[in-house]
Amino acid sequence: MINVLIIDDDPFVTASLKTILESTEEIQVIGIGHSADDAIELYQTLQPDVLLTDIRMGHHTGITAAKNILARFPEAVILLLTTFKDQAYIREAIAIGVKGYLIKQNLDAIIPSVK
Repeated sequence: MINVLIIDDDPFVTASLKTILESTEEIQVIGIGHSADDAIELYQTLQPDVLLTDIRMGHHTGITAAKNILARFPEAVILLLTTFKDQAYIREAIAIGVKGYLIKQNLDAIIPSVK
């Protein structure tokens, strides 16, 4: 079983991602949050196999959360979600050790990417 933590500032998105991910018996969503601060706190508490987090959220970004988490947990598997194809985000994400970058609209890629 792959334990996943989902972080997105839109509750509709987190609920949708949970439904998509749990449509397979191999994935379990163990937590949901709505900010970069939630991502950091919940990652430390839940220690998921995969953190799936939005990039653009409120005061801090998913990249900020990823930097913080990877500094403490270098083995963390973090996938960033966004609606934007921004090359600067992609370069920064890969440079800090994020494992992947997904466009939210590409629903078919979510489950294989988490696996």
